[in-house]
Amino acid sequence: MKKFTKTLIASALLTASAASFAGVSANVGAMSDYWYRGLDQSGDGGNASMMGGLDYESEMGFYAGTWLASLPSDLEYDLYAGYNGSIEDFSYGVGIIGYYYDESATGEYFEYNLSAGYGPISVGYNIGTYESPGAADVDYTFASITGEYEGAYLTYGVYGDEVDGSYFEAGYGMTYEGLDMSVAAIFPDDDSSATNNWVSDSDQLTFTISKSFDLF
Repeated sequence: MKKFTKTLIASALLTASAASFAGVSANVGAMSDYWYRGLDQSGDGGNASMMGGLDYESEMGFYAGTWLASLPSDLEYDLYAGYNGSIEDFSYGVGIIGYYYDESATGEYFEYNLSAGYGPISVGYNIGTYESPGAADVDYTFASITGEYEGAYLTYGVYGDEVDGSYFEAGYGMTYEGLDMSVAAIFPDDDSSATNNWVSDSDQLTFTISKSFDLF
């Protein structure tokens, strides 16, 4: 599972500001370890992951795209679309996203996403369903709040509905010589008594580097 636009891997899902131009862009990069929403997506042991994506953004704020990431024995590919807008310092967004895998036994996720922000503070609320072959569907929610200041950010995220878990994340992102770089420290809760815990049980430090290209 991952998020739209990976320049800052751990920022809140779909909280990008409204697009100021129309065009298609691509991105490629690598992560020292693929973590998303407090959960190690690439398995224990610090497995690195390659990533890449293709995005379309319109002048009116509509967007659509796809994003891929390598996993130790699988490939994740995501499809998403939505709308981002702003009124002075207030931003908002709505969207849908599907998380898919080339191994059918992995299952798939589908979400509806809402976001809002004012100045350096943004919040997100996601309603999703996880479908796995041979098992009952799992309904979940994910809520987050993020504060940003000059490239640094702090996020708190919490799961709900049929799953449990929460985490804190602190990070910093910057662009140097056309490369987007970020570092994130992730602190999941360690409540192993939760009935369906969707966060990992250890802290982690991750690094990401990527580059974006305007195609047309």
